[in-house]
Amino acid sequence: MNNIHREIVDGKFCVLKFDQPGTKANLFNLETLTELDGHLRDIASDYSIKGVVFISAKERVFHAGADLRILEKMNIAGLKQFLTLGQEVFGRIASLEAPTVAAIHGACLGGGCELALACDYRIATPDRVTKIGLPETKLGILPAWGGSTRLPRLIGVTQALKVILGGKTPAANQALRYGMIDAIAPRELLLSVALGMIKGNRLPHRSGWLRLPLPNRLYSRLIAPLVRSRTLRETRGHYPAVLKAAEIVMASAASSEKESLARERLALLELIETDACKNLIRLFFMGERVRKSEGAGMKPVERVAVMGAGVMGSGIAAWMSSRGVRVILRDVDPKFLAKGLERIRKSFGNRRVFTEKEARDGMDRISPIATEVPLDHVDMVIEAAVEKMEAKQQIFANLDRQASHIDTLLATNTSALSLAEIAGATKNPGRVVGIHFFNPVHKMQLVEVVAGPQTAPETVQRAVQFVRQIGKLPVVVKDSPGFLVNRILVPYLLEAGLLFEAGARIVDIDEAMLDFGMPMGPLRLIDEVGVDIATDVTATLAARFGDRLRVPGELDQMVSAGWLGRKSGRGFYVYSGGRKIVPHAGMDTLRRSHTANALDSSQLQQRLSLLLANEAVRCLEEHIVADAETVDFAMVMGTGFAPFRGGPLRFVDVFGLSKAVDELERLAVKAGPHFTPSPLLKQLAIEGKRFYED
Repeated sequence: MNNIHREIVDGKFCVLKFDQPGTKANLFNLETLTELDGHLRDIASDYSIKGVVFISAKERVFHAGADLRILEKMNIAGLKQFLTLGQEVFGRIASLEAPTVAAIHGACLGGGCELALACDYRIATPDRVTKIGLPETKLGILPAWGGSTRLPRLIGVTQALKVILGGKTPAANQALRYGMIDAIAPRELLLSVALGMIKGNRLPHRSGWLRLPLPNRLYSRLIAPLVRSRTLRETRGHYPAVLKAAEIVMASAASSEKESLARERLALLELIETDACKNLIRLFFMGERVRKSEGAGMKPVERVAVMGAGVMGSGIAAWMSSRGVRVILRDVDPKFLAKGLERIRKSFGNRRVFTEKEARDGMDRISPIATEVPLDHVDMVIEAAVEKMEAKQQIFANLDRQASHIDTLLATNTSALSLAEIAGATKNPGRVVGIHFFNPVHKMQLVEVVAGPQTAPETVQRAVQFVRQIGKLPVVVKDSPGFLVNRILVPYLLEAGLLFEAGARIVDIDEAMLDFGMPMGPLRLIDEVGVDIATDVTATLAARFGDRLRVPGELDQMVSAGWLGRKSGRGFYVYSGGRKIVPHAGMDTLRRSHTANALDSSQLQQRLSLLLANEAVRCLEEHIVADAETVDFAMVMGTGFAPFRGGPLRFVDVFGLSKAVDELERLAVKAGPHFTPSPLLKQLAIEGKRFYED
């Protein structure tokens, strides 16, 4: 199969164009690496070739690197051969006598970036789709085709550590500042500028940060203890790839290229066997499946009306507008509308994300309206008003008249309220669907698409396709209080409140779950969400699950005192406006006992994590979603649940189902019946089964 097209320009310059058939991306497997190797051998033996340009024919991808399916399927011997071949091929690029240039448009990631690093020079387009970097540590591995070796030699060890350990994929402007690329050119001029670099040797001045000559053993010895200490502090030892990558990068500063490449290979072969790597790669493939297009041929959504200009409404409007959707932003209060527009303007003002033109175009696509207008010309209406059933029902009753066209989807952004009750206010509940964005909209990728009992299948399909269209990850969930993510998360947050109420310290509770792998402690998360909002969601869930949902009394007291979390400056913590955040001493007055102050970190972790996992099992048992993978994917993407653990159901598999049942039953006696293990968990434990059989 012809994956790479070779062309000779002006009789002496070779252009190698990546264009893997039948796919939107270019990927390296044994076949494509071997094909590239053949081209490079031909070029090396042809002394008439005076320069080589690597470029892509794809619309959005230069090269996405290795095909990760190989990492899942290959045995260690095969993987070692694959790694060695990749290093040899890229080494062949680096050793070509003719100058080489990577002309980058679109994603240049992983092995694609390592190919570019093997070139003499790199040029990239300023387009939004162009990202250049090494995200391997996010998959539990590290760059092993020369990235961990060549990047420090190009931009310096300190800067390379930031890029590699963080799995960064900067846009062209940032990559230029880092020194990862040498020039920026518009796509229509990309090839001609790249050829100009090597014709007549018009090569750009090297940019980037101050770099020490490598190898430099003294520098490596000086920074190694600091880097290791910081890496352990940030990862809490849960992500071996980050620590190993730090070791390889620092070692490359004190050794030859050959020695460093050998370390890369050995390190990846070690990491691929770790549970963290296996879980992170599984999550990656779950994400790929969620992104796959369903309903191809459906007309894309071009116009949307957002009802409500609060934090969520303005965030949704800004996101959609940035993805090319025209938005009517409607609010009955002109002051709220003005504040919403100011938030949108501020988000578009981020020059790291948007160019001036993109920001101007984004604002132009938003039409603020404070009066009632016909909405028959929009493809979808998204309600993002206050989280009160009466208000939402009134809005949807009015939408029957305002958006009377049968093809206009009516969506609610409710986080917990009954979709069936909301849809009941309309004459055609079949076109009503939940599209639940998470806050902050610009950061959270997950979107719950809620199917009510009367929601038409086509409505769900169109909503899913719309979520994909705007670059989010849709998960279809059944209409049930709290849906999936909040349903699982709320009992966990409430238990953290109960532990505090019973005497455990704020810092001890949050630190225990940070050590478990959560991105934020549960009490700090309540502050970030808002104590009042958390209380409202809890009330919705308690109406349905009150028999096993214990609500700590301090939440209502905090609302009465105005301690609403970050937005009020006080909650479980005190927020002074700077980086320093300290526990709120005033909270001690709300304690009811001190029975929990003797619990150590592992006991706190076990109590909180098992309660969360038990609720996740209940959601699977009630068919809130289709399968265990969806539960785990949604919890990782929607809450940051320790990715290296693979999700709450994968976690309980590793913990042991029988052990989990025993511990939950013990806690049900000691701490309360809300710990009673779910019937499905008990059944699987008795049968010796797991949620995952691999």
